[in-house]
Parts: sequence; structure tokens; C-alpha cells
Amino acid sequence: MRDELLAYLLNDLDDQQRQRVEERLQVDPIWQHELERLRSYVEASREQDDDSEPLPIDLVSRTCSFVKQASSKGELSPAVLPAKLSESRDATQTRSNHWTMVDWVVVASILTIMGTLLVPAIQESREAARRVQCEAKLKDLGQALQAYAKRHNGQLPAIGRAENAGMYAVKLLESGVISPQALRDSLLCPSDDTAESTLENGQGVRVPTREELRRATHAQIQWMIKRMGGSFAYRIGYVDRQGNYRQIKFTGSSSEPMMADKPSYAVAGFQSPHHGACGQNVLFQDGRVSYVQICIQTGPDKHWFLNENKKHAAGTHRADIVMGRSEASPYGTIALIKNKEKTVILPQP
Repeated sequence: MRDELLAYLLNDLDDQQRQRVEERLQVDPIWQHELERLRSYVEASREQDDDSEPLPIDLVSRTCSFVKQASSKGELSPAVLPAKLSESRDATQTRSNHWTMVDWVVVASILTIMGTLLVPAIQESREAARRVQCEAKLKDLGQALQAYAKRHNGQLPAIGRAENAGMYAVKLLESGVISPQALRDSLLCPSDDTAESTLENGQGVRVPTREELRRATHAQIQWMIKRMGGSFAYRIGYVDRQGNYRQIKFTGSSSEPMMADKPSYAVAGFQSPHHGACGQNVLFQDGRVSYVQICIQTGPDKHWFLNENKKHAAGTHRADIVMGRSEASPYGTIALIKNKEKTVILPQP
């Protein structure tokens, strides 16, 4: 990708190649971002002073020699410093091992350019590693969901009409298909903005029991509901033509998603912020995890986190897929009423 975009900026592509790149730029936000980043580097290089002294023709070879010697000794000691990179203009001086101001300016410029190129690459590599770790955690949850379905006649953890989507974790815990510690660890994606503070405290995601939910205060329940589902969104059911709320059955299909990185209202298109807001990992019923760069499947109304009425709630029919954040209920965000006897969870319209 980077080579093609650089050639595109430098007008080094034939018509067919240029057309292919431009078509990709129209639909791919990652290519668009990379193009702007490369354009800024190219423009910065063009703004350098064209009237500066010409560099010695053997500058590159001598610089490489210097770096090689220095790296072999582990430090930049006087013993490995090469002859100065620029020739002295003073005819009375012979070649020596001290550097001129021009030498330092040249090296500083090289290091600056290398840093400008390497830092984004390091950040991208780090995020790619986090995405792989997040994918592994989803696969572990997928195995637990498959085991749950085998024990419950092909049924995945059901989300009731007045329950929040994060209850899937409570039901996995109750079923015994995954240990409490493994579940806590699997629910936290490394790219989640809460991951660092959670790990520093030596904790995973807190999954409450039903008894803890029953005894909790109003404030405690609010906190639990938002966090029990961890870093992921879980698929909720749909409403059929008769107005009945239905659950999604487990078929082992490679095209039926069960979970994904949770979406955020702060991200355009209501998709995950975890991986640079460019896409999300999606877990399918066959256990496969795929990184999807957009949250829309086919057509303008097939959104994985919103139903066809543009609500983060139950689907409007069997094929209307909706995966809900932990606090989402089949009928929208839930409201809690706490009295002396029990907590009543009421769906909001």
C-alpha cells in the first residue's frame, strides 16, 4: 500500500495503476489516511532549502560505515568515529576525526526523517499486535459460546426482554463452560481505553453473579451493567412480524456473527474505537474471527450495531443483525428503578 501511494504522489504510475489507486482511495479510509501522511512528508522534504551546499558524493557510504562500526561496538566512542562527513574548506587542514557543523546538521536531518517514518510504523505495529491479542480473546469466548450451545440444545446465552446484553457473561459464568478467571481475562481487549488502568489494578473484567446483582445498590448495578460485558458487544435477538421477541439460534454458521469489539457513539458510523477507529474484530458462530474495516455489511441498512430503524436495539426481523454494548437491552438503553424489595429493569422506548 505505502509503495503504491508514494508512487501515486510522485506521479510514477501508469494510467491503469493510477485509476486503481484512486478507486481504492474513494472507499478505503485507511488508504486515505496513509496518503495524507505520506503527502505531508513529501511536502516537508520539498520545503527544504534548495540553495544549501551540495553533499559529498560518498556521504551515504561513510555514514553507513560509521553506523556499522558504532553498532558493532555498542556505543559511539571516539575510536569508531569516522573521518568527518564533509570535507574541510580550509586548505591548511588535513583530514581529521572531528565533525563540522554541516556534519551534525546532516546527521540530525537524517535522524529526524527516520524518526518521522519509524514512529508511525511502530505505532501501527503495536496496534496490530493488540488487534491480534483481541482476536485471541474473542476466539476463547467463541469456544465458550460453542460449548454453551452444545449443553443447551443449540441455544446461545439468551438476552431477555428486560436484560442488558452483558448478561451473556453472567450466563457463561453460571454454565461452567469457562472458568471465572479465564472469563475475566478474555473479556478485556488490550485496545480498550480502560484496559491499562484495569490491568494495573491486577483485575480483569468484573462479572457479577445474580446474587450480587440482587443485593447491589442502584449505583452498583449501573456500574456492573456497563462493564459486565467487557470490551465486546454481544448479539441480541429480533422482533418477528407478530411483535414477539426471538432469540438467535446457534447453527455454527460462518456468516452469523455472535460478538464483536463494542461500538462507540464517539466514532463516526458507530463502530469500534479499539483499533484506530478503522474497524473491529468480529466473532462468527463457526469460531472464526475476522477483522472488518467497516460495520456495514451490504447496503445502507445492514449495520451490525444498529437495527434497520437506526436504533441500538433488537433487530426488526431475523436477518437484521444487532450486536449490543453491555448496557444495551433489546428495547434500547435500560433504566433501573431500585426499591426496598428488588431492582426493576425497565426498557426505555
